[in-house]
Amino acid sequence: MEECATLNDLQRWESLVEEQSSLFRLTLTDNQTLRLRVDELERELSVWKLAFKAAEDEKCNLQRHMLKLEKNIGSLKDDNPLLLCLIDGDGNIFSQDLLASGHTGGRQAAMLLTKGLTDYMVDVDAGSSGRGQVWLTVYCNKTGLMDTLVNNGICSTSEFEAFVLGFNSASPLFSIVDVGGGKEAADAKIKECLRVFTRFPQTSRVFFGGGHDNGYTSTLSTLENEGLLEKIVLLRGYKTLAAELQHFDLPHLDIGGVFMTKKLPSCYTHRRSTPPTGVTPQEHDRQRINPKNFLVGTQSPVISTSTQFCRYLDSSLPLNKQNPRPCTFFYLSVCKQGDKCTYGHDYFLTADNYAELRANAKKSPCPVFNKNQPCPFGEGNKANANSSGVSSPYHSPSTLLTQCMTCRRDAYFAE
Repeated sequence: MEECATLNDLQRWESLVEEQSSLFRLTLTDNQTLRLRVDELERELSVWKLAFKAAEDEKCNLQRHMLKLEKNIGSLKDDNPLLLCLIDGDGNIFSQDLLASGHTGGRQAAMLLTKGLTDYMVDVDAGSSGRGQVWLTVYCNKTGLMDTLVNNGICSTSEFEAFVLGFNSASPLFSIVDVGGGKEAADAKIKECLRVFTRFPQTSRVFFGGGHDNGYTSTLSTLENEGLLEKIVLLRGYKTLAAELQHFDLPHLDIGGVFMTKKLPSCYTHRRSTPPTGVTPQEHDRQRINPKNFLVGTQSPVISTSTQFCRYLDSSLPLNKQNPRPCTFFYLSVCKQGDKCTYGHDYFLTADNYAELRANAKKSPCPVFNKNQPCPFGEGNKANANSSGVSSPYHSPSTLLTQCMTCRRDAYFAE
């Protein structure tokens, strides 16, 4: 029995020793695996430490650079803020007193604008103390504006030219820019200036003189979406603001005595047209106002009293394709229909346009021949004159007789 007990104890001890050895081997294996993992994590940690240090260094550099930029921007804002003024001169028209004063009026207008803008900045921002640089540009169709002013009796051509010269010479940053007669040419320049300069940090305020035109709505809406509309101040001219601009609720500035407060009439006193090439002004005037100069027709012509010379030809189209077409009688003779004529009386025509108009008029056939009747003036040339000594103007190389398609009145057109 003792031998059996001893054998059992030995087997138990051997089993325990085996289990212990297995446990030792497993522990050693796990320990080696963990050591390898620790070494790997330590390597990764060192890499991240290096990356963190590099990021911290970059952050410090960026912060120093940002502080430098903020200091520079603050210097621009505080030391030399820009007050930009953009004026649509075709709508915000200077007052009659200033325009009629010529060169002196131009300088006075510049002075009043400078004082009005700087005083406004002092009122809204006491810290500015009027230190801002005023950069003012008036964009307009100079020829069209001058004709409008002259024909409304606001000023003469020489007074307007002197006013522009005086205004431009008042300050290096003040100018009246002629954008030409293109459609919305002034609008395009002002819109782009609003879009670009409003974003500049040194631009403290943009005084916008275009409240009469709904065409600026889209540009102002874009600035509103970008949070830049707070820089815009409306420089009022007309008392009535364009309907689509009213909902922006822009702050406004009225500078008394600088701009007209009411729109000029759309129609104004008739100005005589330029005489055709080859015809003296005196002969042209005599032919336009004296109906006795017309060999055919007895009714006196009616001269338009409300013709507006503000239309430019579409350069891509010939004269006979314009809408409306220029009235041949008005420019080469007299159209008795006046304001009732459906053809254009308000075009600016050059010498080449007059030549084309005369060439087109020659294409009109003799109205008598069209009715299959003999022409009372003959069929040939000056040798075939009738009893009155007048040859057929349809066939004469020096004169032309035709009819206005509206008034149906015959008249001679000078070559």
